[in-house]
Amino acid sequence: MQQGQTPNPTLLPASGASVNGTESSPTKGDWFFPWRALSGILLRMTHRHVALLTSLTTIHLLLFPSAGFSQEKSLSQARQEFAAADKALNTTYQKAKTEMSEYRFEQIQQEQRDWIEYRDRRSEAAARFDGGAEEGTEEANPEYWNAMAYLTETRVEILEAWLKTDSFAKTWEGVWIDGYGGILRISEEDAGSLTFTCSVVRGPTYHLGEIGGVAQANRSTARFATKIDDEEPETWLTFLKEGDGRIQIIGENTQYFHGARAYFDGKYLRTRELTAEDREAMTAER
Repeated sequence: MQQGQTPNPTLLPASGASVNGTESSPTKGDWFFPWRALSGILLRMTHRHVALLTSLTTIHLLLFPSAGFSQEKSLSQARQEFAAADKALNTTYQKAKTEMSEYRFEQIQQEQRDWIEYRDRRSEAAARFDGGAEEGTEEANPEYWNAMAYLTETRVEILEAWLKTDSFAKTWEGVWIDGYGGILRISEEDAGSLTFTCSVVRGPTYHLGEIGGVAQANRSTARFATKIDDEEPETWLTFLKEGDGRIQIIGENTQYFHGARAYFDGKYLRTRELTAEDREAMTAER
């Protein structure tokens, strides 16, 4: 790509991208593959999403690589997996309380309260949508506990990431998650430019999105702009590196790259370094 050239929007790699690191990853879930949801998304999308439709399954498999290939779990198995995840969460939470500053931990406490509400609401929706549960019977459905376990594992990753915000060599580079179905990968290759891919799976009906390209960086701010055609306004993504170590993404006119209820906006926390496989996949998409 020539300097100053507006990068075309890219799709996430169809294969070879390892999001599942040995340390941590938001891709531990193997509890659903929403064929019904995907068909619903296809019906709701407009002609502007044609480029996205070809890779909907790719995004979901990237975020949930073993989804749909595991046998259904019994209610007792699902409960046991949640109990193990909840125990790990309590251990990590106590570690954060001991090791983090009082100010930072107060921030974590508020996030934890908000997350618990999200976890419960999201798990109830999973029981109804994926498990066919009727309202009021969600906790008797394995999908409720599958969701509880997966979301709790993801929360453990977030807390572990808070404990190592100062351990990375580069300002932007790494794999980042927002804890709500969003994953951001950034590579710092040239001074002032960042290669990135961002993919999301949002809500109980699995609205999907993906976007990527080269953002121009200036200290703690980076910006990406692209156009799908001359008749439409530019799509912008602004990346703000916050003082607590997170990246805030603010999007404008991003609807061409995601489903109706999906979004890229949010605050992302770095969970690990890029792997060689990450780099190879990102390079292949440029």
